[in-house]
Amino acid sequence: MRTIRPKITYFKYLYYFVCCGSIKKIYNYLLNKIEKRLKRTHLKSLPVNIMIEPCNVCNLKCLGCITGTKHAEAIEPHTLSLEQFKKIFDQFKEYVFNVSLYNWGEPFLNKDIFSIIEYGSSNKCGVTVHSNFNIFDETMAKKAILSRLTHIYLCIDGATQETYEKYRVGGDLSRVFRNIEILVKKKKENRSIFPLLTWRYLIFPHNVHEIELAKRKSKQLNLDAFEVSFGNLDNIATFGVEKRYNLATGSIVSYTSKVCNSLWDTLIIYPDGSVIPCCQSFRKTDIFGNLNGSSIREVWNNKEFVTVRKIISTKKIGEGIRHPCCECKIIENVQKS
Repeated sequence: MRTIRPKITYFKYLYYFVCCGSIKKIYNYLLNKIEKRLKRTHLKSLPVNIMIEPCNVCNLKCLGCITGTKHAEAIEPHTLSLEQFKKIFDQFKEYVFNVSLYNWGEPFLNKDIFSIIEYGSSNKCGVTVHSNFNIFDETMAKKAILSRLTHIYLCIDGATQETYEKYRVGGDLSRVFRNIEILVKKKKENRSIFPLLTWRYLIFPHNVHEIELAKRKSKQLNLDAFEVSFGNLDNIATFGVEKRYNLATGSIVSYTSKVCNSLWDTLIIYPDGSVIPCCQSFRKTDIFGNLNGSSIREVWNNKEFVTVRKIISTKKIGEGIRHPCCECKIIENVQKS
């Protein structure tokens, strides 16, 4: 089952273009698209998708998450400070429309999160977060609106507590709904469109029967959108493999991606400055560089990134390929061709 983008997604993109756009950002975006299509290995464009982890710690123990399960090989927990964010953000703020503040942790555990969001938005950059929303209150609702946070994806994988807690271990669904009501009320009082609110429902065999109930609940809560995607109970995902859940048959469909877009258009940064090449990466051995002592341009075109881009582009396996790319099914297919 493929996720169908709701109307608010296109509204958000229009907002980025009109309110956050510039000639330099448009040029960088188009150049990145051209370089990706031409399969260039050393890029003049900066990544168009920037994901910065505010803190790789969490209050829940979700079964498919390396943070919740405290995976032994995971990068050590850190929290991003406002000053650290400024140092990283200032390197790309003139080139991107949006920054994503999430990955393996809970963003609202970072005490500087709203200062970080405000710095991003005040520099004409949209800001998006994903949250389990168990940690939120009226004061945070006010700050979310005042900081001009663009979009919150609410990670809620069930419509009843019994189903919800099977994956979101330690989560309280009634608290989440209460927190949503607080934010929706504050948005109405402040006549604010933002932050946009999307219920993101990860599908598992144990919760597929509650999707329709969750959809109805999202409307009752006056959320802006409801999205579903496939969840993974194994926190060591298979790199390069996409999974979809077929609602009609109740079956899982897996297929291998044909290309790794992340190597050309996305940079994922941990709170300690570590850079990883893939959203599924989390191990210390997955690190492709560090922004402490190196610029984004230097890391973006270092030996690790260039080597893997070259392998995928030329379909020739050479030396120097690093974990996690060495285990990726895309590389495996290149090797076979």
